[in-house]
Amino acid sequence: MPISMGDNGSSYTIRKLTGSGEVRSHLNSMGFNPGTEIRIISKLSGSVILAVKDTRVAINETEARHILV
Repeated sequence: MPISMGDNGSSYTIRKLTGSGEVRSHLNSMGFNPGTEIRIISKLSGSVILAVKDTRVAINETEARHILV
């Protein structure tokens, strides 16, 4: 499922990144790689705040739909 459908406070392991090569490259550069554990801190209107590798990252919902867990 896309991380955008996950629950606040829950942790997930990234299984796959989808989208164009540019989208996948952008997500990889922010630390979103298959096998990496991420936690949803909060979902706000139009964005998702995630904890990845001891860092908080805010991405928009469109990007979040490309991260499958």
